[in-house]
Amino acid sequence: MNKAPTKDHRSKSNIVLGRDFGVLIAAILIAVFFTIASPVFLTAYNFFNLLRQTAQLGIIAMAMTMLIISGEFDLSVGAIYAVTGVLTGILVKNMGLNIWLAAFIGFLAALVLGFVNGTLISITKINSFIGTLSTQMIFRGIAMVLSQGQPISFLQSSLFFDAFGRAEIFGNIPVQILWLLAWTLISFYLLHRTSFGVKVFATGDNRLAADLSGIKTTRVKKTCFIITSAAAGLSSLISLAFLKTVTPTQGSGLELEAIAAGVIGGTSMSGGVGSILGTFIGTFIMAEVRTGLVLMGTDAYVQDAFVGLVIALAVIINVRFSISKGRS
Repeated sequence: MNKAPTKDHRSKSNIVLGRDFGVLIAAILIAVFFTIASPVFLTAYNFFNLLRQTAQLGIIAMAMTMLIISGEFDLSVGAIYAVTGVLTGILVKNMGLNIWLAAFIGFLAALVLGFVNGTLISITKINSFIGTLSTQMIFRGIAMVLSQGQPISFLQSSLFFDAFGRAEIFGNIPVQILWLLAWTLISFYLLHRTSFGVKVFATGDNRLAADLSGIKTTRVKKTCFIITSAAAGLSSLISLAFLKTVTPTQGSGLELEAIAAGVIGGTSMSGGVGSILGTFIGTFIMAEVRTGLVLMGTDAYVQDAFVGLVIALAVIINVRFSISKGRS
């Protein structure tokens, strides 16, 4: 009985590889279009800038992909992102803690909030959209109360700021890219090369069958919630280090962009299908579109509308694929 999810996972992996290739082709075509529209687009500086912009969203989106594959969503990651940064700032500014220790505590707080989400959904059995929408409001309120609605800036110098957001490797590669690549490799290995990944796919595809196979699906979902909150915490620290400031409103809308990046990358909203590589490319496509439109001098409102159009097309393709998969 335990072999069934493994075989199913392998067959889905073959399908997903084809979809990843399609997403990659789309990313290349978009790059070609913007290169023709603006020669500045295809330069080393702009490429590294694209990856730097992709880092924070990409880290969260890849974790969100695991969660969506397991059959759940988390609308509170933007608020967790804010709480992590604000708590770190409060501990440094008001309590005089070392920035490294404060960041560690902030990251632990993110893990705790993820555990709260996972426990809430598993105990109450409510839809994760509704459950995490409520915790989003609670967590955002915590960030507002802690900071009194005011931004927190860091004036001191520390290796922390270089290590997480300001250093440039080999003179021109932002350190955020290294964090992104490291998280990508870890996420890829975890989802596509371990038994935990097999359990994630099995849980999202058919929870009843997974339960009958001996998979502790509740534990799998809780773990995915914690991984997602860890990604939000890490991204918040990267943002704090780069900007040297945090606000209680930061991260607003980040959860929807993370879900959108996964969908563009081929993650099925119904669970059971998705890939880390696809989400990585999906996040990159979003950055491509935004940066390309900026270089073309388009209005900010037009940029949002165009990104929305890309997301809508990705969802349509996603739904069509899900329907054809169901028929087959």
